[in-house]
Amino acid sequence: MGRENRRLGLVISLAIGIGIACLVISIAYISLWRGDHDGLNHAVGRDFINLWTASQLVEADRVVDVFDQEKFAAAQRQHMGPDFPFHFWSYPPHSLLLTQQLSSLPYRGAFVVWSFCGLILMLYAAYMFWPAKSFPWLLLLAPSSFVNFFLGQNGFMTTALSLAGFALLPRRPIVAGIMFGLLTFKPHLGIMIPVALVALRQWPAIVAAALTTALFIGASVLVYGADVWWQFFQSTLPHQMRFMATGEGPFQWMMPGWFMAGRIIGLPLWLSQTIQAAVAIAAAVLVYRVFRRPGDWRLQVSLLFVATLVASPQGFNYDMGLVSVALICLVWAARENGWRRGELAIITACWILPLVMMPLNAVGAPVAPLLLAGLLLYLYRRIGLEPDRHRG
Repeated sequence: MGRENRRLGLVISLAIGIGIACLVISIAYISLWRGDHDGLNHAVGRDFINLWTASQLVEADRVVDVFDQEKFAAAQRQHMGPDFPFHFWSYPPHSLLLTQQLSSLPYRGAFVVWSFCGLILMLYAAYMFWPAKSFPWLLLLAPSSFVNFFLGQNGFMTTALSLAGFALLPRRPIVAGIMFGLLTFKPHLGIMIPVALVALRQWPAIVAAALTTALFIGASVLVYGADVWWQFFQSTLPHQMRFMATGEGPFQWMMPGWFMAGRIIGLPLWLSQTIQAAVAIAAAVLVYRVFRRPGDWRLQVSLLFVATLVASPQGFNYDMGLVSVALICLVWAARENGWRRGELAIITACWILPLVMMPLNAVGAPVAPLLLAGLLLYLYRRIGLEPDRHRG
């Protein structure tokens, strides 16, 4: 028992140490802010410039320009200067409903409000999912949270919706379905949810999710017009596909999927696509099998979260709050029922993965898919040992 406690103490100490280091770096990053620039000749919050620019264009009644790469980039450079690097909007039109009010604030103020509100929602959803006092705070210390803040992304929001959905699913499936429907603003992070809902025969949640999605999309048509969807399919989506196939640099380095790993090591495009498709199918089968039989509810959901990043060709390091949730749940399961050989190593490696993935991918060593696949297998084996609990 003493050995198990030492392992747990090591894991928690490591998490706290990395969290403090990330906090120090965050403070140093904030100290570099000069106006709306971050001191590194980029925008404060990096990718947040996309959300704020889109909100500005919506306010100026230029919604269609959000989905025109040249006009969108020109709007960003009008605010950030002519040398600002190219960014483009890749989300479906109904996502604009979630960010429309950002233009009512100055850029830096909007970034702070967006990050703070997303963080609060994530911590509250984490408490709903698991009321243990330490759980939300460990998630706050996760490197994935630091990466999401640094990049001004929506990882807090997507993690909050995912956690809230599964926290509510056993007792309030209709409300859970609404959460899953809202998650369609970033659809590739919900690809495993229908698999789990079908396995559970959660028809009320499925209907609620489908209706929420339809209403969400319908509201975007009423507010912005049908032309924005036409522009999205005609311009934004093809551009995103081309960028996935040919884009290089930081865009590549931030992605933990098998498809991008294949591109990084020089595999033919068709082979990278085939590997990703095969892995996605295998992950879906695994999720279905796990949710069809009794098991620890939090570990089942954790496996689904990791399977989502494994199966999606377009996940990013700032989306890995889902993986951080899974790692914390796995640590607690090991604490209660004993550690398995190699668990501590895979937990440590995946915990810091959002930080180290970019430099590793940049030097041609895309190990993220292997680590996430290993974590998926550890969760699967662990679920087979854990009793059915925490579902109600």
